Amino acid sequence: MRQRLPVTIAIVVATLLALVAVTLRLRLDPNVSSLLPDQGEAAALRRYVRGFGGGDLAVVMVKGPDPDENAKVAGEIAEELGKKGSVARAADRIDASRALDPMLAFRHADARGLERLAQALTPEGMRARLAESRAMLLAPGSGAATEAIAQDPLRLAQVVYEGADIGSGVRTQPDGAFANDDGSVHLVLAQPKGQALRGEDARQFVADAEAVLDPLRQAHPNMRLGLTGGHAIAAATEEMLTRDLQISSTVAMTLASLVFALIFRRVRALVAVMPPLLLGTVWTAGVATLFPGGLSGIAVAFMSVVVGVGVDTGVHVYAALLEARRAGLGPKEAAREARAKTARSVLLAATTAAAAFGALALSSIRAMQQLGVLCAVGELLTAIAIVVVTPEVGALLERKPPPPPAPVRWTDGVAWLTGTRARAAVLAAVALLPLVAVALGAAPSLSESIIAVRPKKLAPLQVQQEVFDAFGGKRGQWVVLVADKSLDSARARADRIAEALGGMKEDVEAVDALTALAPADETQAARFGAREKLDMPAKAAELEKALAETGFAPARFSAVLEGMRAPSRQTVALDDLKQGAASILLARYLGEEGGEQLVALYVRPREVPGATGRVEAAVARVDPAAMLTGYTRLEGTLRDSLARDLPKTAGVAGVLVVIALAASLRRVRDVVIAALVVAGEIAAVLLLVRVFGIPLHAYDALVLPVLLGITVDEGMFLLQRAREAEGDVIRETLRAEGPPVAATALTTAAGFGALALCDFDGLKDLGLVGAIGSTTGLVVALILVPAGLRLLGGVGPRAPEGAA
Repeated sequence: MRQRLPVTIAIVVATLLALVAVTLRLRLDPNVSSLLPDQGEAAALRRYVRGFGGGDLAVVMVKGPDPDENAKVAGEIAEELGKKGSVARAADRIDASRALDPMLAFRHADARGLERLAQALTPEGMRARLAESRAMLLAPGSGAATEAIAQDPLRLAQVVYEGADIGSGVRTQPDGAFANDDGSVHLVLAQPKGQALRGEDARQFVADAEAVLDPLRQAHPNMRLGLTGGHAIAAATEEMLTRDLQISSTVAMTLASLVFALIFRRVRALVAVMPPLLLGTVWTAGVATLFPGGLSGIAVAFMSVVVGVGVDTGVHVYAALLEARRAGLGPKEAAREARAKTARSVLLAATTAAAAFGALALSSIRAMQQLGVLCAVGELLTAIAIVVVTPEVGALLERKPPPPPAPVRWTDGVAWLTGTRARAAVLAAVALLPLVAVALGAAPSLSESIIAVRPKKLAPLQVQQEVFDAFGGKRGQWVVLVADKSLDSARARADRIAEALGGMKEDVEAVDALTALAPADETQAARFGAREKLDMPAKAAELEKALAETGFAPARFSAVLEGMRAPSRQTVALDDLKQGAASILLARYLGEEGGEQLVALYVRPREVPGATGRVEAAVARVDPAAMLTGYTRLEGTLRDSLARDLPKTAGVAGVLVVIALAASLRRVRDVVIAALVVAGEIAAVLLLVRVFGIPLHAYDALVLPVLLGITVDEGMFLLQRAREAEGDVIRETLRAEGPPVAATALTTAAGFGALALCDFDGLKDLGLVGAIGSTTGLVVALILVPAGLRLLGGVGPRAPEGAA
C-alpha cells in the first residue's frame, strides 16, 4: 500500500495540472500557415499571412434580384458596421470622381499610360480629343461632362485611368459602388480591428458583423447576405476545428469501446481500460497546451488517434490478467503476473509506435510536427497509465474466477485457410501481390493539397467563390511580396514590378497594386520627370491654338493653360489616401512582419503556354529579392515538401520497426515474416487508396510510414504467442491471440475512422488512410503470419510440456 501511494499521488497531481492547463491554455490555431512547409514559397505565404493579419479585407456580399434594393441594403450595412467597436471603417463605395488637375494625372500613369499621354499631347492627338470632347458636350444629357471637360478638355485623367494596366482593389461602377454590372451583387468592404489570427479578435468581428446582418436577413428574405475575408475565415476555421475535435474524440471513444466489448467479450474490462486511457489523453492534451501558437488544424487528430491506438495496450494487459486468473492465481497475484508478462512487450510496442509518430517531427510542416509529437507522447503516456492502473482495477473487478473464454470460431476458419502448405502458399502470394502491383506502378499519384489547407465546406470560402463568380474573377491569383526595412523603398520596388507585369498583356490577365492609388515618391518623381521632357509650356501654346481651331473659347480654359505652363509637382501621399473612403483598400497592400515592411501586389497570369514561366522570370529580373507566393502556387511547394518529408519519415520509421522486430522476436524467420506483413500492408493500403479515390496529399501521405510503427504489433504478438503454443501451433496461436490482435487493430481503426466525420478535408483524408491501414494490417497479419509459419517450418504439432 505504501508503495502505491507515491504513484497515486503522482497520477492525481499530473491529472490536475493537465486539466488546469487544458481549461486555461488549450486553444485551436486557425492560422493556415501552420499547414504550410517552412521552406520556399510556402514560407513566403506564411510571412504574408502573418504580416497581413491572416487575410484580406472583410467582405459582405449582398446578393438579390433588385439592384436598387441591393444598393440600399449595402449602404445600411456599411453604415451599421462602421459603428461597431471591432470595425475600423466600412464602405460600400469609394469616391469615383476623376476630377483632377490634368498635369497631376501623370503621377498615376504607368509606362504605357505615359505613352498614351504623350500621344494625346501631340498636335494631332489634341485636335482629335478636343473633337471628341465637343461631341460629348453637344450630346443629350451632357451636363455631367461639362464640369469635367472645363477642368480637363483633353481628358488626360481619362487617358490614365481608363487605359490603366494596373488596377486597385475591387471593381467599381461609375457611381463608385462596389457592384457588378447588373447590380445583382453589391459588396461592402470592412477593415476589422485586431488580427484575424487572434481568435478573440476574429470572433468579435464576426459577432458584430452577424449582429448587423441577421436583422437584415429577416427583413429581406429574398436576398443572400454572406460574410468572407480573413477574420471570417479564421473564426469559421476555429469553430470547425472545435467541432471536429469534439465529435471525432467522442466518436473515437465510443467506437473503440464498442469494438473492444464486441471482440473481447468482457464488458467489465472497459471499466479497467477506459480510466487510464482517459488519463493518458488528458495528460497528452496538457502537453498540447505547451505549443505557443495553439493546436493546428491537422494536430487536432491526436485525440482520436491516441484513443484508438491507446486501447491496444489495455487489450493485451487485461487479456493477460484474465489468463492468470483462469490459471488459478488470486486477483493481486494475477495483476502482478499480467503486469510482469505484458509490460515489456506492450511498452516496446508503444515505444515503436511512438517513435514512428515521432518521425513526423522531421516534416517541414509544423502541423505534422505537432501531430507526430502529440501522438508519440500520447502513445507512451497512455501505455504507462494502462500498465500501472489497469491491472489494479482489473484485480478488483475479477475477484471471482472468470468463466472460461468463449469459443471463437472465426479463428479456426482463418487457421483452415493456411492448414496445408499449398493453401498457405496461395494465400501468401495473394497477400503479397500488392507489392508487385505497386512496384509496377499501380500506386496512386499525389492529389491536390489545397483542399486540405482551405476546406471547401467552409462557409466564408463558399461566399468568396460566389463573389468571384459574380465579378468575373477566378482563382489563380499570385501574391508578389516585397519586404524591406524602409516602406518607401518597398513601395518603389513593388511599383517597378507592377509596371513590368502590367506591360505583359499577352501573359498577364490582371495586376492589382497599390501604385494605382498611391505610387511611391520615387515613382511619382520619375513620372513627373517624364512629363517635363514633353515641354508642357510648349504644349500649352499648342493646346490654346487647338482649342480655337476646334470651336472652343481658349479664355474659358485659362486655368488649364496656366497649369500646363507651370505644372504642379504635388505628390499623393499615403496620409492623403487615408483621409478618404479609398483608405479601406490600404490593408490589402501594406503589412508588417518580422521588423520589415511588406508590400503585396497581386497578379493573375493568363492560361497560355509558358505564361507562368515568363511572369516568374520577369519578377526575378526586376527584383530578385521579391517573393512569389499564393495559395494557387502551393501545389508545387507541397509536392516538393512531401518528396523531402516522406523518405525521411519512412526511413526513420522503417529503421525503428526493424530494430523493434529484432529486439522483440530475435529470430530471423520471425523478423522476415513480420517485415513482410508490414510491407504487404503498406502496398495494399496504397492500392485501396487508389480504388476508393482518397486524395493522397502532403498530410495523409505521411501517415503511411507511421503505419509501419502502429501496425507492426499484430505480427509481433502473433509470432510471440506461437512460441508458447502447444499442440496445433497455428490453430492455438490464432485462438489465443487472434481476438486481442483483432481488438487492437480495429480499435486503432476506430480511432482513425472517427476522423472521417470531420469537416476539415485534411483530417478526413488522414483518418480514412489510417483506418484503412489498421484494418488492412490486421487482415494481412492474419494471413501472412500463419502462412509464413506453415511454409518456413517449425509449426508441427507440439507436445505439451511434461508429456511423454
